[in-house]
Amino acid sequence: MLKFLIDADTGIDDSVAIYYALKHPNVRVVGITTSFGNTTAPQGAENSLRLIKMANPGYEVPVVVGENKPLFGDWHGPEYHIHGSNGIGGVEIPETDQKPLDMKAEDFIIQMAKEHGRELTIITLGRMTNLALALKKEPELPNMVKNVIFMGGTYKERGNVLPMSEANIFGDPEAADIVLQAGFDITMVGLDVTHKTQVTPEVLQKLLKYATPENKAFAEYIVKATNDVYFPFNHAQNNCLDRSPVHDPSALVYATHPQLFTTRKIPCRVECKGEYTRGMIVADLREYPMDAKYLNICVDVDNVRCLERIIATFTEKAFAIG
Repeated sequence: MLKFLIDADTGIDDSVAIYYALKHPNVRVVGITTSFGNTTAPQGAENSLRLIKMANPGYEVPVVVGENKPLFGDWHGPEYHIHGSNGIGGVEIPETDQKPLDMKAEDFIIQMAKEHGRELTIITLGRMTNLALALKKEPELPNMVKNVIFMGGTYKERGNVLPMSEANIFGDPEAADIVLQAGFDITMVGLDVTHKTQVTPEVLQKLLKYATPENKAFAEYIVKATNDVYFPFNHAQNNCLDRSPVHDPSALVYATHPQLFTTRKIPCRVECKGEYTRGMIVADLREYPMDAKYLNICVDVDNVRCLERIIATFTEKAFAIG
């Protein structure tokens, strides 16, 4: 059984990633912490709580509201045209009686690391602010957990904020650099692979067609949110016609099926100052590289099988192998 602690700014693609983890037969989500990005940290927690009720995983999943701004400076707020007014495309999914835990996200991360130890994988789907704050309180955290997987960054693919900068890293590059240099066994699932895995109307129709009754409400939600908000944004931003990259769910697929990805280990730092490069993952390919920790970078993916893994989790049990 894989044990995941997920840190998310729960928007549309985050919700697919979280639901995937909650429904996967070989995964137990020990908790969800939220941060700022696609929406506010409090709204992200509310979205996460409603997703837990919708998924009905059969066990308790605590949720903790995390930081709502980067380590340094302020945050201008969410980009509503990307993920809608509530972070999930403006779709209203059923409310829940569950409330967030009354504690700091960094303290919860440390607590889960102590409870689950080397069985625990920390997966970040947004800014790494909460994890950076946990490291400041507990520098031994890299030796306490199994590994860290994060959705963010780009190696050779173009950026989506600046020429070589991806939104999650750009949103708090100082936090990302702290995490990358802390000594974790750490893997980057960035734009090099998420841009290769695309959701299309045909994929959405398969999700609706094969979704089991208990997953039908989620399938209907994700189809509406994607059609109403995500497809139009990607059309305007990237000239994508009825298709969108599969960002956050790709990180969860890597966590459960790493054999679908090709990786390369390279010493890396995060650029925190450049006018055109702030948030860039700087990979040093020189024979004598800079003094930096090695990052395991996903450089390629079997995108067809990656999409199949995501869809299979919500469909007939015959499709959901592993």
